[in-house]
Amino acid sequence: MVMMKSPFVLATCLLLLSSLVLQTYANSFGPDECCFKFISRPLPKKRVMNFRRTESLCPMEGVLFTMKNGNELCADTSQQWVKDIIKEKERNQNKGVSNSTTTASQ
Repeated sequence: MVMMKSPFVLATCLLLLSSLVLQTYANSFGPDECCFKFISRPLPKKRVMNFRRTESLCPMEGVLFTMKNGNELCADTSQQWVKDIIKEKERNQNKGVSNSTTTASQ
């Protein structure tokens, strides 16, 4: 009777372990962060420190704004105020790159 229980327990443990491994493996192929809800009110440009776009695998296209206090807020990239903030931040990043390049080559 004891011999019959051991293979059953072993098989059950292997089945549980393999399902956990498969679940972990499946979760490693999706995007890291997606936006599912967007902020509706415009954000003050001066409080936005940085931004990054969501990955193309996300169900909704969005942008994550990092605020001065460290919060991250999702915004809809089709909104004009979002486009304005992105344009300004990209312009400031490009200025920083060109200034550091100019300084380094002098």
